[in-house]
Amino acid sequence: MSEQALTNLISPTLEEHVVDFFKEVHQHPELAGKETWTTKRIEQELNLLNIPIKDFNLETGVVADIVGDANGPMVALRADIDALPMDEATDLEYKSKIPGVAHSCGHDFHFSALLGAAALLMQEKDQLHGTVRLLFQPGEEKHLGAKEMVEAGVLKNVDAAFAFHDVSIAPVGTVGIRAGRIMASNDNFQVTVHGVGSHASAPQIGKDPIVTAAEMINLLQTVVSRNVDPADRVVVTVGQIDGGTANNVIPQECSFKGTLRSSSEESRQSAKKHLYQIIQNTAIAFDQTVDIEWDQGPTQVFNNQKLTSIVKGSASNFLQEIPFPDADGDDDFATMEQEVPGCYVILGNKGQSIMHNPDFVANPDALKFGVKLDEQVAVDVLNYLAAGGKL
Repeated sequence: MSEQALTNLISPTLEEHVVDFFKEVHQHPELAGKETWTTKRIEQELNLLNIPIKDFNLETGVVADIVGDANGPMVALRADIDALPMDEATDLEYKSKIPGVAHSCGHDFHFSALLGAAALLMQEKDQLHGTVRLLFQPGEEKHLGAKEMVEAGVLKNVDAAFAFHDVSIAPVGTVGIRAGRIMASNDNFQVTVHGVGSHASAPQIGKDPIVTAAEMINLLQTVVSRNVDPADRVVVTVGQIDGGTANNVIPQECSFKGTLRSSSEESRQSAKKHLYQIIQNTAIAFDQTVDIEWDQGPTQVFNNQKLTSIVKGSASNFLQEIPFPDADGDDDFATMEQEVPGCYVILGNKGQSIMHNPDFVANPDALKFGVKLDEQVAVDVLNYLAAGGKL
């Protein structure tokens, strides 16, 4: 793979435009379900490209079609568009202008690359053996966007779906691709323990919910260590505790929030069952009551074998393949994969920090690879399906 070939992936003019667009939208991040400015900005770019926007009655997010052979197959390219509820701590001249909101996961990178791919696909529209559906998906961080899009019917008549996620720990010009299960399911929970308040000097009068919650959190560690097959990948993490208002007051309530990541549906249901048993029985033991709020997130991301093979071929022309890391991250692209064959890959964009960190920003030097990957996968999958290939 020559340096010349890598340099000429896309035209300098298109790359400059995509990078400028990325830097612009990076300054205007919006939270899940509130991506109104982002939606309008994407629509403006699509209008400039003369790509018709489809009406699926979505509050935010955009769906658009590039139609070559109208009688051919359809492949969907998905890019998420929402940001995170955190401040950006970089010193970039194009850092976030929105207090408490930042594109610290690289979704701005994803949809900037997809718009660049759309420009390439429009140049070869007459040669496309089918339709490319562009999905600019809202709400990934809250696990709502893919579900909303599926329920709106965006995958009707779609034969395959593809998505990538930038990864800052991998070098620019690399890609991780693997068939089968590649990411975990993600369920979130909130537990509220109801006790009886009292003065700290007279704990016998009250029923301390902080002690009860602490016992629950400790016992939750046994969900994995004593109830899950060691061959399975399951993680239970409590990331937030809230209880009390003063050092000398036993409060009425104490709550905590956590997440359950599972590598299979069997381990997912087993872990959930044991989690509920531990929490409910501990509350009984301490003579208190408890409420559990369960937020069931997306299932495991599972890549179709044949589609993954095609994507490997697409990427091999200009990207160096690296091992797909064993990880317990999640993505609601899994919801789309439950409807149609899908493939989800990671794209290296070696940056200055890991994702979800205040110092993170996606490396714009990698954008040309994202643009070309989206475009090449769409063309190759359409060619395969139009020739009678099966997934």
